[in-house]
Amino acid sequence: MKKYGFIYIWFDRKRKMYYIGSHWGHEKDGYICSSNRMRDAYRRRPQDFKRRILSEVNDRTILLDEEHAWLSKIKETELGKKYYNLRKH
Repeated sequence: MKKYGFIYIWFDRKRKMYYIGSHWGHEKDGYICSSNRMRDAYRRRPQDFKRRILSEVNDRTILLDEEHAWLSKIKETELGKKYYNLRKH
């Protein structure tokens, strides 16, 4: 199976929080995210989380630029509060 990149968003139904990230691999390879806080919450209560793919990228060099475009839509005041993301990079 050929690898590809994708931008995803997780939604935590219990805490009403989101996480945006990117991954080079496959949608079903078991990757969750790079945020320790979000990943720990997911491991404790996976039934509360739902992931949606925002976009697919076939060029690995473009993946981080595409992720940054999505992260730039988050307001600074929402980092760490409405989003598990703490930074926009």
